[in-house]
Amino acid sequence: MKTLSQRSSMILRTFLHAEIKRKNARMLARRHSGALTGCYTKKLKIAVPEKQGFKVFVNATTQKVTGYCIDVFEAAVKKLSDDLDYEFDIYAGSYDELVHNVSSGIFDAAVGDITITAERAVYVDFTMPYTESGVSLLVLSENDSNSTIEWVFLKPLTTELWLATVGGFFFTALVVWMIERPKNLEYQGSSSRQCTTALYFSFSTLTSSHGQIIGSPLSKIVVVIWCFVVLVIVQSYTASLSSMLTAKRFRPSVTDLDQLLSNGDYIGYQSGSFVHSVLMKKAFAEKRLKSYTNKEEYAEALRKGSKNGGVSAIVDEIPYITSFLSDPQHPNEFQMVNRIYKTPGFGFVFPQYSPLVHNLSVAILDLTSGDECSQIQAEWLGTATALPSYVTPNTDSAPLTLRSFSGLFIITVCISALMMLISIARSVHVKYTKVRDSDMQSADGDGVGEGHGGSGSGPLQNDVGNGSMTDQPHHEAGNEDSQGIHGSGGSVGDREPNGSVPIHTIQIEMNTG
Repeated sequence: MKTLSQRSSMILRTFLHAEIKRKNARMLARRHSGALTGCYTKKLKIAVPEKQGFKVFVNATTQKVTGYCIDVFEAAVKKLSDDLDYEFDIYAGSYDELVHNVSSGIFDAAVGDITITAERAVYVDFTMPYTESGVSLLVLSENDSNSTIEWVFLKPLTTELWLATVGGFFFTALVVWMIERPKNLEYQGSSSRQCTTALYFSFSTLTSSHGQIIGSPLSKIVVVIWCFVVLVIVQSYTASLSSMLTAKRFRPSVTDLDQLLSNGDYIGYQSGSFVHSVLMKKAFAEKRLKSYTNKEEYAEALRKGSKNGGVSAIVDEIPYITSFLSDPQHPNEFQMVNRIYKTPGFGFVFPQYSPLVHNLSVAILDLTSGDECSQIQAEWLGTATALPSYVTPNTDSAPLTLRSFSGLFIITVCISALMMLISIARSVHVKYTKVRDSDMQSADGDGVGEGHGGSGSGPLQNDVGNGSMTDQPHHEAGNEDSQGIHGSGGSVGDREPNGSVPIHTIQIEMNTG
């Protein structure tokens, strides 16, 4: 009997286990297939949040419910294979309470600007998000156009690049001076005159007003290369300075939450939003948080500032900030900066294991991948968009660094050094040639002097007997002068007994002629 009872129990357990598996399989099949079970054949009671501001997302009244979120939901429902019968019910509580009411069965679903968060997903299921979201800062733009005098013209270049540029001018002046000094009268004279001429010429390349005070081809090569470097640096400097001056006109007053926390500033957020809990987790004191409901309150609070009863920044989700910035009432007055918290976006809320979640998610993917969702967004939110949520605006352009122009400086230094070495080599060669020629002439002169060593008129014979072309004019001039003396009726005492002119007279006349 025990054996029979045990067998019966085992058979019963096996049957029950198989039946449970079949039921679970049927439930999963219905869920993934998106079939509408019997519980959705009735009219669904869908809650929509009652909003005091930002009604472009949800505008719920007793007569009609409209808005961007409502249009997206209705467009997605039209893509379902089965018709869905539903009615909207306005809910005036917080968003977290609305989600809990869906979880408890008070509402069959919730449609609106409801952000998908991990805390809410524990109790309900969300569809795929139909808009990009995240939490960012809305701050006031500071206008720097009327600020006091600043040294902003120095900021386009780093300190290293400024020093390298000034050093390039001095180096170019040195190279040009060394090349031009031996033959160019402009670079001769006193030390101060040489220095000022070289420096003036080098720095005048900034404005191309240096004139023609160089003559050597080597100097011209150096100047051409340096002028090209100066042109590139000047053009880059002008572009960078223009960018800085334009960007600084509208600079955000605040850039991150840490700055607000350290300053103890007041911060605003949208009433009923989960952003309040995010700020509390960031260690902000409750007394420093202020809630607002619409765009007008946002703008007024930011204009007042934290010290005058307002706030230094509004922390809100990016779709709301985008809608605020697209309002033409305050262009360029406010900015969105620095996404501080990332969320999936807005989604529709259903009870857990609802088969509608899968079908509507597929419909939403179809909408967002096509033009229909963009048309709905343009109708309600406009075509103007704020900065992408992942971008933090860079209000100050990065200064130009020495690394950016290192190649140009290397080229100009190498070419200038090469031209200077060529000039030095040519000068050394010229001096060596002169010394060699002088030594050869001295050797020739000594040989001639030894050949006429017994003559009393050695100096004259050495000069005249050389026979060079350079000495002949002097000798002819001496003869002409001598003839002039004879013609002038010189005294007989001035002549030698044989009728010739004294040697010292010829030497004087040659020196003066």
